[in-house]
Parts: sequence; C-alpha cells; structure tokens
Amino acid sequence: MRIKQVHIENFRSLKDVTIDFDNVTTFIGPNGVGKSTVLRALEWFFSPIAKSGSLDDKDVSNGCIGENVRVEVRFSQLTADDRNELGSYAPTDVDSFAAWKTRTPDGKEYLSANAKSFELFAKVREPGLSATDKRARYKEVRDGNPDLSLATATSGTAVDEAMRTFEANNPELLTDADEELQTNFFGFNSNGKMSGLFDYVLITADLRASEESSDMKSSIIGRILERAVDRSSADEEITKIVEQSRILQQGVYAARFQEPLKSLAERLNAVVETYSPGRSVQVTPAEVELKAPRTTFNVTIADGDIETTIDRQGHGFQRTVLISSLQMLAEDGAASAKGTIFLAIEEPELFQHPVQAQAFAKILRSLAENTGKNIQVSYATHSPYFIDGSKFDQIRRLTRGPQPDRRVTVHACSLSKIEERLSGVVTPEQVRKQLEGVVSSRLSSAVFANAALIVEGTTDGAILEGVADRQATGRMEASGVAVVPAGGKTSLALPHAILTCMGIPTYSVFDADAGVEDRAVQDGKSPTDVRNDVNNNHKMNRNNLKYFGLPEVDIPDQQVTDHVAIVGDHIEALLDQEWLEWREAYNVHESSTGEVLAKNQAGYRVVTRAAAGSPPEILSSILVKTIDLAAN
Repeated sequence: MRIKQVHIENFRSLKDVTIDFDNVTTFIGPNGVGKSTVLRALEWFFSPIAKSGSLDDKDVSNGCIGENVRVEVRFSQLTADDRNELGSYAPTDVDSFAAWKTRTPDGKEYLSANAKSFELFAKVREPGLSATDKRARYKEVRDGNPDLSLATATSGTAVDEAMRTFEANNPELLTDADEELQTNFFGFNSNGKMSGLFDYVLITADLRASEESSDMKSSIIGRILERAVDRSSADEEITKIVEQSRILQQGVYAARFQEPLKSLAERLNAVVETYSPGRSVQVTPAEVELKAPRTTFNVTIADGDIETTIDRQGHGFQRTVLISSLQMLAEDGAASAKGTIFLAIEEPELFQHPVQAQAFAKILRSLAENTGKNIQVSYATHSPYFIDGSKFDQIRRLTRGPQPDRRVTVHACSLSKIEERLSGVVTPEQVRKQLEGVVSSRLSSAVFANAALIVEGTTDGAILEGVADRQATGRMEASGVAVVPAGGKTSLALPHAILTCMGIPTYSVFDADAGVEDRAVQDGKSPTDVRNDVNNNHKMNRNNLKYFGLPEVDIPDQQVTDHVAIVGDHIEALLDQEWLEWREAYNVHESSTGEVLAKNQAGYRVVTRAAAGSPPEILSSILVKTIDLAAN
C-alpha cells in the first residue's frame, strides 16, 4: 500500500491543495510556505481521534473557523493482505481506496473512508433508521429482486451482516457509496483496519532526540525494539513471577492478619448489634494487586569510559542517532512486517555534515526505490543534497500568492509533460539521455532559486556572474538567481522546460554562432566537415527558436526578448569585439598567475569583474531581465 494522493482543505496555511505522492516525494519552497504543513497534516490524519479535538481554531486556514478542516488520502498499490483487512473498502477489483479525516467548526473530529457498496442497499443504510424500518426496506429489496438470492434477515444486525456478505461475494456489482452514507472508518486509528498495513513516522525539525531514543512504543527506538526484540516470552515469565509473589503475599496476609481481624470484627459487631440489630461488619485481608511491568531497556551513549544519556550529547550527534534509528526502523520493519512504513522528515539535512547529508539522502532513496522494502519517503528540505535532478518529477515546489489570501500553490512536473513541451524540438530519447547527464546535476540547486538563468556552458555563466559582480559582489546570488549551464545549445530547452513547469521564472541565453563556418575553415576542417558543422548549427538554432516561439531562421540576429537572449556569434567573440579591456585583463591574469583560463569558470568570473571599461550592452540587458524575474 502506498499514499498516491493527498487533498488538504483549510489546514493551517493550506487552503485547498492536491498533491500527488511518489516513492520519494520532496517538498521545497521558501520558509513559511507550507512544506512541513503537508507532513503535519498527514500526521493529524493518522493520529487517533481526540475526544476534545487535537486541532484548535489556530490550525484552521486563514482564520476560516466556520469551515471544515479536511485531509483526504488516497492509497494505491493494494496487496492481497491490504484487501483482506480493508474488506468492503477495497474489493478485489480495485487498486486504490480513499479515507478522509474531518474537523467540524465545533471541534469534533471523525474519519471516514470511501467504501464500495451495492447501490440498492443505499436506502437500507440511510442514517437514523430504526431496526424495524431497516428490516422493512431490506425485505423490500429482497422481495423485489429474487434473482439476487439475498439471505433472510430478522434483525437490524442480521440485515447489516446479510448486506456485507452479499457485497463481499459480488464485488463486480459494487459502486462507490455516496459520501453522506459513509460510516465512520471504525478502527482506522487503533488496532483495526490499518494496523500493520501502514505506519506513518514523522521526524520533526524540533524533535527531541532524548524522547525518541527512549523505550516507549511510540518512539523510534521503541518501534525498533518492538520489531527486533521479542519481549513476549520474558513478559510471560515475569507475569508468572509476579503472580507467584502475589499469592505469597496474600498468604502472608492470611497467616498474619486473618485471626486478629476476625477477633477484631467479633468485638466490633458486639457493639454494632446494640445500635443496628441484624447487621455485622466483616474485616478481612485485602486482595493483593500486583501488575507485571513491561520489559524495558535503557538507551545510553558510551563515549570512551564515560556513559551518558542522549540528551547530553551535541545536536549533531543526537540527529545522527535519530537518522540511524530511522534507517534501521525502515530496514528491519520492512523485513519483518507486511505493511508499509512511511518516513516523513522535516529538514533531513539539519545538524548534518554535508558528506553525512549526502549519504543519508542516498540511503533514503535506495530504501524507497527497493520494491521489496515497502518503504515510502517524503521530506521537506532546503538542501540540494536531497534533490536528484533526474527525478524532477518527485519534487513538489510550494509557493504563496499575493495578498490578501496568499493562497499556496503546489507546482509539480512529470516526464510526460516535459516530453509534450519539447515535442518537435527534443525527442523523448534525447530527453532521457540529457537527464542522465549534466542537466540533472545542475537542477538540484536551481529548483531552490527565485529565478534561473540558463546558459550554454560554465564560462558563459561565469562571465555573466562577473558582470553582475561589477554592480555588487554576489549580486546574482543575492537576487536569488541560479545560473544553470545546460552543457550545450542542444540541451538548453530541457532545463528551461523543467524549471518553468515547476513555476520557477527562467531566462535563457544561447549563441547564434554566426562565425561557425569561418572557425571551421580556420581549423583546417574538410569541406564536408565544414558543411556538417554549419548544418548542425542551423538545426540547433531553428530548434531553439521554435521552442521559444520565435521565427525559425538559420542564423538569428542578436537580440534580447522577455524570456530569451541570442548572442550573434558567441560570448567570447562578442567580448573581443565590444570589450577589448576584457581580453587584456584575461591575458594579464594568465601571465601574472600562470593559470590557463580556458574553460576555467572561477577565473573567467574574476577577470570579468576586474576588467576595465564597460561590458557589452546586451550582457547588462540580460542581467536586468533575469534579476527582474527574480524580484517578481
């Protein structure tokens, strides 16, 4: 069983969102946008129904206290064990079912599920019917449809059982029951329907490691011990010992107190009789009550010769213990249990060394992608270490709209959407190859940006960053702009399609390479190779122009539009023509430092920042367009 989709209404910052889930689902976005709220909404959904309500009016979206809070979860990939436990909620012919938890304006909570039912039974199941009315309506259905061979039922309970039996034996006749006829999904939060089927584990950013490392059933360590260690045999032996002790204590009471208490009662009753004839007082040893304690274990940290509790360790080590425990719970739990474990983590990078964070990200992904583990993972993160650009379809980017309601929007993108956007420009085969290459590695940081600037290569990006530095050091980064080298003109459209699909404002720059023929001749290439270079360049230009909705020509003019800029030849040729001081600074840097700057990204940025004179106008215009996108 897996979570397939979640619909959230009026829960904190989330007014109305629908989110698809994968084996790994990554939530990103600015602070306060609702990433963690999604995970906490699921925690509320899976938590037991509270008599007084576990939410209050502050948990309602935008103060709409007169509206219901609702979290609906659709599960998919049901197994035979899942169907067996869920019964009419998941007949053999369906692969998914939905359940929803609601908080009403008066603070009451209830949980329902989308069961399948036989349509003719709807009037028998209407709320508020007496047993007599229920029997009468059932008899009406039975007599009017003799071909159904419905069982006789003489009580309200028997009617319910007869309908359930018929539905279990005839799944092909069932349809989704009307929502108003749904009954409470009884047992979902305790040891009933979902017990052993789905285990939701939330690791919050403020989680106390000392609490989660104690031996309690609800803690992570407790869950590990529960799955890894069989306490039952020890508990049985201890129960026998306690019972023997109780019997011995009761014997001591009888031996020491029975006769003295009997004598005391006789003397007392002699007096009571004079005031209330016919009544007497009995004084006997009380029953000894002893309850066998649950087997428990202590968890401490040994550091050399010193043993301390976990709460006395540093934050980084505490988080390491939690992460290690979480991993072990997932691995051991999946091996020993039939159900699914859902690991939900706020800021998995918290207090982690970068190398540790990268390792943890790989472990989580490997656990979730192993079909035999029955593990689903979701986290809210600000770290590129937990982003795999080639799995962009698993990213959910949350943004908030303008005042007054500042409604949250969830941006997601699928491979099929990208292939559709790139139709006629990049083939599906090329898309997959580019995702496996340099494109995916560049996207892990870009998805966190306020805007992205896509360029052909690393030195192109370094030159534009250097021009921005001339206005203010780190101007590009301070504006929230990520520079994304696409790895060539043919790969330019793919990152643009992915980033814009995810709602990230994106600007692109590519070279028309008008001088490609002259350079090929100067390099001594054969006429055939020269012709191939020219034709390939024309094809790439036309593909990019088609993608950006511009007139398709072999060599486009140099231009700056709202979403793409085209350099007439290439950027270095532009600098040699329009910014002679740049080449002078380039040569001085190489001669003074001994560095070879060709394809040296950091060196290009330094030279561009330090060169005298003024950069070409087109480069300044590109920066203005990009930074404006980030600001808006």
